[in-house]
Formats: sequence, C-alpha cells, structure tokens
Amino acid sequence: MDARIFPLLDVSRADLEAAVGEPIVSAEPVGGGLTNTLHRVVLASGATVVAKHFPPGNEAGFADEVAILGWLAGTVPVPELVRADRERRVVVYRWVEGETLDDLRRRDPAAFAALAEPLGRLFAALARVEPLRDDDWDVDPLIFGARVKLLEGRARARTGAALADALAAAYPAWRDRLAWGEPCLVHGDIGGRNLLVHGGRIAGLIDWEAAATGSPLVDAGALFRYTGRYDDAFRAAFERGYRLAGGALPDDWYRASRLLDATRMIDILDEPRDLPSVFADCRVQLARLAADLVA
Repeated sequence: MDARIFPLLDVSRADLEAAVGEPIVSAEPVGGGLTNTLHRVVLASGATVVAKHFPPGNEAGFADEVAILGWLAGTVPVPELVRADRERRVVVYRWVEGETLDDLRRRDPAAFAALAEPLGRLFAALARVEPLRDDDWDVDPLIFGARVKLLEGRARARTGAALADALAAAYPAWRDRLAWGEPCLVHGDIGGRNLLVHGGRIAGLIDWEAAATGSPLVDAGALFRYTGRYDDAFRAAFERGYRLAGGALPDDWYRASRLLDATRMIDILDEPRDLPSVFADCRVQLARLAADLVA
C-alpha cells in the first residue's frame, strides 16, 4: 500500500565494490523496499550479500539498523551483519535464502498457514526485547494526533466524514486497551514483505530502520493490517504460538492492535502528497476495522 519515501539512489558497480570492500562478480537491484536502495551482490569470494544504501536524511535509520542487527543476532532471525560504512551510509549483510511471506501466501496457502504458530512465537520473542533507547512510549499522543487528523485534517476529507467520525470516537473508548503492555523494541514495519521464509521456517526478519519503542501490539497490528489474508484459524494458531512461547496478550488484542496500527494509515491519509491508490487502500482497511469494532 505504501509509496516510496525516498527516491532510489544511483549506485554504480564501483560504489558497490567500495561498499562491500572487495571485488564483485555480479549485482542486481532488489525490489520491495520503500526507503532505501538495495542490491544483491555476489562477491569474488563466492559469498552473496545485500548492500543497502540509505539516502541522505535517513541517518537515524542507518544507525538503528546497524545497532539492531548486531544486538539481535542469535536471538531473532535477523540477517548476519557483514559490514557497515557510516560515511557512505551502507549496510552489508548476508543474503537470506527464501521468499517473502507474502509470496508464500500467494504460492502455497497451506505452507503459509503452517507458519502461523511460529510467527506467534517470533512475535512473543520480540515483545521481550528491551527498547533500543530509553524512549518513553505513551499511547495518548498517538490517539490525540489521530483524532486531530480525522476531525480536522486532510485525513478527514480523504476518509469521508462518516468513517472519520467512527474512528475518532473509537479511540477514547479503546484507550485503556491500546495502552496495554510493557514498552519493548518494535520493528515498526513488520509485515509480509519483511518476513523471509525458507524450508518451512522463518528465515529472516529484515528492514529495521523504522524500529522504535512501543507496545507489543504495534507489531501485531501491522502484521494483521490486511485482515483478508489471515483467517480465523491462522489468528488462533498465531495466538497459540504467542502464548506457548510465554507471551501475554490482552483480551481483544486483535481489534486493539489493528486500531493502534490504524494511526499509521491515518498519518498516510494526512500527507501533503496525493497518493490516490495508497489512499484508496487505506480507506478499505480502515472501513473493515470500523465495521469490526462494532461487531
């Protein structure tokens, strides 16, 4: 649903060799990212890596990605960090074999369904990771900002008054449920394109530059944003895996997490840019959420 945040960078072969620190055999662009410019690079040594160039203006994302890949190694399936060049803002990590969760869902629904419980275990593990920084997390500014945009901002016109009013009314009513949970490290953009799977297992969780401090419900809401992709059996298996891994979930976590995630879609709808297809997608998901909140 998202449009690119930064344009793709013009990266030459010489740039890639400088980034990886050795001669290369081949390189090809990797699609899917919305912020950075990625290449799959085969090194002369035979190894395959990803060279991820961060654009000017995303220095914080570069620093967080480097820190998190090192910090989570061995505890969460993140790519192995090979090299980081602060001057060029390039992160190099081992190529993770596999396909995205989205691609698996389209190709093999049964294999996709079998990953629901492992995904629950992964999310429970993430909920135990302390925040990267000592940032305070408070749901009230999120609620306030979302309601202002729905009642007075561009998001209201793009959503429609009836849907905007329904969502704006829901936030105060759900405030205590949205505030649930101890703050933890959240991925910030977890979803089917950032989860890599291979051989029936979750092989990699990539793209950490949007990581932040938040509730465990933040990542759960992002995963389940597209409700039509996950049936009742998938959600039940996810919850089972989460709890079996020692994770705690509040009552009505599914709707609460999606309402929390909706603040991001409301932010998108309030952007100065005109993104018709993106806005249409947001409206569909928000309408489904509003209907579920009163069901």
